[in-house]
Amino acid sequence: MSEQDEILEVQLDADEESGPDNFFIDILTGTKETVSAKKLLVQKVLRQLIDSYGFDRDDLEVNYNPQITGQRRKRIDIAIFRPGAEHNNDNLQRIIVCKDQKKRVELRSIAEADIDIRELKELLELMPGATLGMWTNGQEEFLFQVVRTRFEVRAKPLGVWPVRGENTTDIDRSGGVIQVSAEAEGLEDALLRCRQYLNRNLGLDHKDSFKQLAVLMLAKIFDETLSTGESKFWIRGDEPFTEAGQQAIAQRINESIAAAKVWQPNLLTRGWDLTLEPHEIARVVMELARYSLCETQPRFRTGAFRAVARSVMDGREGRYPTPLNVAEMAVEMLDPQPGERIIDCSSGTGTFLAMTAVHIFKKKLAALGTTPDEATNEQNRQAQNETAVWAASNALGCDIDPFLAVASRMNLLFTTGNPGRVFRIDARTFPEGDLDGIEAARPALPLGSMDVVLLNPWFSTKDVIVDESILSQYDLGKVWNKEEGGDGYVNSGAINTGGVPPEVLFIERALAWVKPGIGRVGILLPDGVLGNPGDEYIRWWILRHCEVLASVDLPEEPFKVTVKEYGLKAARPSLLVLRRRSQEELINTEHPEYKVFMAVVERAGVDTRGRLFQRAPDGDVLIFKEEVIERIRNGREVEIRHSFRLNPRIDDELPVVAEKYKEFLTTSEVTL
Repeated sequence: MSEQDEILEVQLDADEESGPDNFFIDILTGTKETVSAKKLLVQKVLRQLIDSYGFDRDDLEVNYNPQITGQRRKRIDIAIFRPGAEHNNDNLQRIIVCKDQKKRVELRSIAEADIDIRELKELLELMPGATLGMWTNGQEEFLFQVVRTRFEVRAKPLGVWPVRGENTTDIDRSGGVIQVSAEAEGLEDALLRCRQYLNRNLGLDHKDSFKQLAVLMLAKIFDETLSTGESKFWIRGDEPFTEAGQQAIAQRINESIAAAKVWQPNLLTRGWDLTLEPHEIARVVMELARYSLCETQPRFRTGAFRAVARSVMDGREGRYPTPLNVAEMAVEMLDPQPGERIIDCSSGTGTFLAMTAVHIFKKKLAALGTTPDEATNEQNRQAQNETAVWAASNALGCDIDPFLAVASRMNLLFTTGNPGRVFRIDARTFPEGDLDGIEAARPALPLGSMDVVLLNPWFSTKDVIVDESILSQYDLGKVWNKEEGGDGYVNSGAINTGGVPPEVLFIERALAWVKPGIGRVGILLPDGVLGNPGDEYIRWWILRHCEVLASVDLPEEPFKVTVKEYGLKAARPSLLVLRRRSQEELINTEHPEYKVFMAVVERAGVDTRGRLFQRAPDGDVLIFKEEVIERIRNGREVEIRHSFRLNPRIDDELPVVAEKYKEFLTTSEVTL
């Protein structure tokens, strides 16, 4: 807890019927409220208004009663008033209606949602000062602009909303309205809506829908490298809802895609092309065009990317994304520096590489004397540009699956603005092999050239490796016998024809990739490798070839959450942090004793029921008063304002482990 944090006596008795998920702290009032689905939806929209659109909380009111003469009692879920003005009907500018509804398989068009939207339209007609409206059920969002003429009041659908202080006339300008930085939840929701539309409305499978979204994300990221006058990834007014507008959007986007593929010629492979119709393109672009990715924190971007990318894993045993907080802890512990090269030789969807880029980004901001929360847009852009330069040469990866190789590159691009260098190769046979990435990979990532390897190899008790051409290349692919009269093991030279689990070979491969003497490896392994009596020879081999810097025993819960959608059972994992011994150290078989950092993590933010919150010793959920940075907008001008929010805090020990490891390094004689 920082010095600015304060634990308040707003606690919930653990024995009460309402548990930690049955109350929340209102973002506007700071009071504890009982949970309902409608209230949580309102809070979600408020966070988006404050953290993305830059509204001043003082200009917002929940459950506003307009008291209209001659009308039955009306209630506006969220009312937005003129900046600094009294909350009355004359100063009301925007109206938001929030409806708690069951989740829909398919997203609706405005026409299909007409009955639901009528309440908003009626409110807009009754309030002469209101110019903009939103209707949302948390899954769907419909935006409107009020058009008032002498004879009628009409709610015209919009693709995007203007920010606080932006003129409504800017809705129809070329280039569209000001794009805003995204908060984590809003960006994730936008990408999930895109995926749902592609997957459910259009009937594309997970991989095909991801391909379509990836191509559009490439165009979006490229577009943000251009000057305002050259930009094409925008919409104006009601373009997404007219045939002419949809055609105009599609033309701009297709031009942007063509230029983006020239910009990043090695990112996508054959078959990654946009095949959507103009109205379908407009529907997805409408979600992405509202946000400025370069002003959005990389941590939020990689979290949102993961939400849509996790479904493209093939679901085989052991092939699933690494939990983000686990990857973040591992990266913090190994602490890659801006001048170091890192590789993930089982990159999957690129979680480790993306989280390393987030780590480098924070270092770049620290060099500018700021943090992700406090940085100005200019500082954010500078740090992200420098991180992109780092990724271009120092972020490397590979995967045997061609689809996942592209997904890893897309994750890095989405997080940093550069796709790094991720190759489609078989890491187990490198530098041999015949996959399409091998020729480019050999000079780019020779064995023994990396400073850091971070990986989560696939675990398997069934798909063991029996290919003798692979096993013959590895010490750990052989049969090992107990040394007579000693504690060690002897390599018999005979291939282990019974097969070897893939994660065992990845231990040896990861070590071979880092520099002798100084290279560091962080690898997730099933606990069996570290504890089963039959695997003792593996542990002996590790101790012979490595200095073990840390061993962190992780809980199953975050992995259970990750694999449950595949119907898999998570192996209990550990993170092992190793330093590769030099040739001189290997010749000298006697090594001095050294300290090893060890930790057992009991709580990692989630359990089988959902999120875990920090509790007092008596079981009460703790509420913390924390300082936050709010960016209040007035058009393009942004005011940085320090504020406080009250919230429970996720009970996640992983960041504590990373901090304790750093302390351990400063007090122990560890060679790095």
